[in-house]
Amino acid sequence: MIGLSVTRYEALDPASAEGQAWERLVASSETSGFMQSLHWAAFKARRGFRVLHLGLHDEGRLMGGLLGYAAPRRHAAGVLVAPDGPVLTWQDAALAREGLRLLLEAAERCAPAYEAQALQIEPRLAVPRPPLLRNFRRAPLDLLPTETLYLDLTRDPEDLLAAMHPKARYNIRLARRRGVVVGETADPAAVHRFYPLVAAAGQRDDFFVEPRGFFAALADALCPAGLARFLFAEHEGATLAAMLLLTYGTRATYLYGGVANHGRYLMAGYALQWAAMLAARQTGCRVYDFYGYEPTGTPDHLYANFSRFKRQFGGTPQQIIGAHTYSFVNSLADAVIRAAHEVYRP
Repeated sequence: MIGLSVTRYEALDPASAEGQAWERLVASSETSGFMQSLHWAAFKARRGFRVLHLGLHDEGRLMGGLLGYAAPRRHAAGVLVAPDGPVLTWQDAALAREGLRLLLEAAERCAPAYEAQALQIEPRLAVPRPPLLRNFRRAPLDLLPTETLYLDLTRDPEDLLAAMHPKARYNIRLARRRGVVVGETADPAAVHRFYPLVAAAGQRDDFFVEPRGFFAALADALCPAGLARFLFAEHEGATLAAMLLLTYGTRATYLYGGVANHGRYLMAGYALQWAAMLAARQTGCRVYDFYGYEPTGTPDHLYANFSRFKRQFGGTPQQIIGAHTYSFVNSLADAVIRAAHEVYRP
């Protein structure tokens, strides 16, 4: 571990050799994901976030790092957040501990420029929390769902269907018999067709939906890079359901979606999910992530209605450790001093 070192990147181009090396590293990591991609960083930058990119090297070879995001400047006290990160060799505790120590030191040195007093990490590590995070505290807010449902896409389509609840299998076939067809596009302009369906679903089912500009920036950053596509289920020219599907590395993620109020009897939502699974499988994905799941059937849970639908497709529940925060001592001390100056200033 003597050879470990940290490099700070400035606006790394995904097409450069270093950018491609970063993307390969993140895409191959089971404990990371698309939010550590340079393309996601570009999306966050479009939304006004400041990006810190640290690479961890072992004698010149890239073997870890993190992308941290600081919110637009609104106040002096802030947090650098690294959803899906940091990227580390977590299975090697000694190597991960040393790599994490170096990344924390580098992040703290950079913190003043980002007005950050802490670093929040959120790797996709299965519970329980590893001992090397003993100096981190549990964050009050998770950016990733701590519970989700993974579907194994390595099985043949017929095996996937056989593993589903009979209702899901029946409704997939029913939608096909009734003439529901699913198309897909990577054209960012499709966001204007997609958004009204998602907004209407949010209003009907009482869940928060980001503004149209959020989805437009997301599509502009991710669709041309091949990370995102829109899927639409139609019947006789009417759009009945829509989805934004992300594919990164070997994992596909059902990130956002909505079903129209009309034509519910046509079961377009089932046709849409099945088409998304087949599309993800064709791109080489091995896992389909339903992105948010309540496994016990608790009726008042935020994900209760979604989960009743999702569990019909089979899959295995997953639980990750959630977001954890490390406070920068020097930054906290500086914040206290600034506050004291404000209070006692003549």
